[in-house]
Amino acid sequence: MEVGCYVFPHYHRSALNDVLYGPGWTEYVLLRGARPWFEGHPQPRTPLLGELDEREPSTWRRYIQLARAAGIDVFIFDWYWYGGGPVLHEALEEGLLGVGDGGGMRFAVMWTNHPWAYWFPTAGARASQGWLGEWEDGELGAYELVYDAPHGVEIWRSLSYILSRYCGHPWYWRVEGRPVVGLWDVSLLVGELGLEGTRRLLEGLRELALRLGLPGIHFHAVCQEPGVLRALGEVLAVGVDSYGLYNSVAVGASRLPISDNLPRYEDAVREVVERVWPKQAGLSALPYWPCVSPGCDDTPRHLLPRDLEHPRSWRTRPVVGETPEVFEGFVRAGVEFLQGRGGPRVLLIGSWNEWTEGHYLLPDTRLGFGMLRALQRALTS
Repeated sequence: MEVGCYVFPHYHRSALNDVLYGPGWTEYVLLRGARPWFEGHPQPRTPLLGELDEREPSTWRRYIQLARAAGIDVFIFDWYWYGGGPVLHEALEEGLLGVGDGGGMRFAVMWTNHPWAYWFPTAGARASQGWLGEWEDGELGAYELVYDAPHGVEIWRSLSYILSRYCGHPWYWRVEGRPVVGLWDVSLLVGELGLEGTRRLLEGLRELALRLGLPGIHFHAVCQEPGVLRALGEVLAVGVDSYGLYNSVAVGASRLPISDNLPRYEDAVREVVERVWPKQAGLSALPYWPCVSPGCDDTPRHLLPRDLEHPRSWRTRPVVGETPEVFEGFVRAGVEFLQGRGGPRVLLIGSWNEWTEGHYLLPDTRLGFGMLRALQRALTS
């Protein structure tokens, strides 16, 4: 069994955010500015190691040491392409790949084909204009789109860039000899290219891999909610090699009854283990890679709701009560789930550093190294 952990590359200065939000902006700004929405709400979250610059190799040397000690084999980077080229790639190319010795750590990329907007409604987020929007149902309305997902020839250009630039790297993660490339939302591809067009795209990329001297490509599809059953039906038809989720706790919580009682972490985990994994894995003979998550709380990315007394009306509802003990049991359940299945067995974690979505393994001032130690215990027992 191998363990891969997703990385969100938004905690370093980037050319993208220098333009959108002002020079030097990173998502640490949101993290610092978070406020509690209710009594006992653990916001803001504070990194125990400080606000490390993920563009610096020294940060990744530290990350690699922590990850390897906890049992993680692979960092899987969310990877973006907008405006005709890669963005937010500095953490990978200057940070991780600037490390002289990876210490056995490998990396992969997930082609993250969603649009990019002015996501973050913080005061002064846009250096010149401030936040644009209107109040709607207690919060600002539609986000202002900056870049759409890759379309047309940009789909091929971006995916072929991944193959030619990264997949031959000696640290790149391979499963059964083939480099692994994640696909964030196959449904968006199918919506533009159709089933047959998407199948031809993946076949063409596999042919390109051979011409590049690679033994092929392993495409891993990340299945989105809602409509996951429809999405999985499309996955089966286009020729991917494996499938799974990203933040499983968000999926589990979305299936719980909506009320003014916020979803609890242990209930969302139980929903994932007892229902989501078995149901999704049963839809195909393809390898299903379960994903575990240490939490889910993206309130730092939102304005305070006008009605704080009725969580059912909030645009986002944080999952509460995450603990290292419950996370340890979640990881054990993922390991047990894989033990009964064939094919390459991979446990995924969402994620390493999604601070403002509340799913991160990195130590904070509240739980310390608790999540990393829980992972280590679960994987070594």
